[in-house]
Amino acid sequence: MGIISGLQNRVKTLTDPRYRHFYAQRRVTGMQERNAAADRLAATLPRPLQSEDASEVTQKLDQHGYVMLPPLTANQVGDMRAYFTGRMAYDSWLPDNPMFSAPDNAPPGTHVANFRHEDVIGAPHALAIANNPIILSAVGHILGAKPTISCMSAWWSIAHGEKAKEAELFHRDVDDYRFVKLFVYLTDVDETSGPHSFVEGTHKINKLTEVRRFSEDEIAREFAGKNLSFTGAAGTMFLENTYGIHRGVPPKSRNRLLFQVLYSLAAYIGGPKKPVAPYVTSQDGVSIDRYVNRIYLS
Repeated sequence: MGIISGLQNRVKTLTDPRYRHFYAQRRVTGMQERNAAADRLAATLPRPLQSEDASEVTQKLDQHGYVMLPPLTANQVGDMRAYFTGRMAYDSWLPDNPMFSAPDNAPPGTHVANFRHEDVIGAPHALAIANNPIILSAVGHILGAKPTISCMSAWWSIAHGEKAKEAELFHRDVDDYRFVKLFVYLTDVDETSGPHSFVEGTHKINKLTEVRRFSEDEIAREFAGKNLSFTGAAGTMFLENTYGIHRGVPPKSRNRLLFQVLYSLAAYIGGPKKPVAPYVTSQDGVSIDRYVNRIYLS
């Protein structure tokens, strides 16, 4: 972290409670301590939603750290992919974050083309997918409280042919004391187009818990045979506890479009500081809970 960005974050911790929580929980590196802190926080929050239909999803997510879900329909995929193709995006690692039409006009060297919060929330089916009652029930069971949708993201991973960097390297997410992410492939993903990689079970293994990037050699040595590669057709969808070690493999031959939802206990610094869209009661026949969606919907 540079001197300027370090000073900026210090100011934010004084003025924005999201930053105070974020940096406080990142300093807690032991799994037992993190779980104890998560339990204390969860006890102060609304109780999770319950659905008997979510029991198998919950069990697999808790045991393995991930669970595959029924895929999106072809119409859902087509609507979302058409919406994001050609839409203006930005590379957060470029100075001043200039906007460009993604994915075709991504500047040289761009690894990830991100979309703005207001564009993500406006995507067809996005709210309905994020508020699937089985997903909310399973995630709530893992969190120990009603989930908060604290960040909804969509991005193109650009086939760049360069060395992996940042989230393309193995790491643990440390977004909250306890959290779960939903991944949705909106393009076909094979081994050459940026499959997500997850080291099964590491959400419960108290090794390599430092907040840093890990080498492939470290992962092979500590977790031999546990590294999974998630390929699949457009519409493939899965939940994952990304405190477990994972990475997004850099695409080699084809760009990848992905939609992601972060469910956490507290508000996350990567989400909007204020709601970016008016509250709606439902989308595609799925009820929209005001508490769960309060970060995005006013």
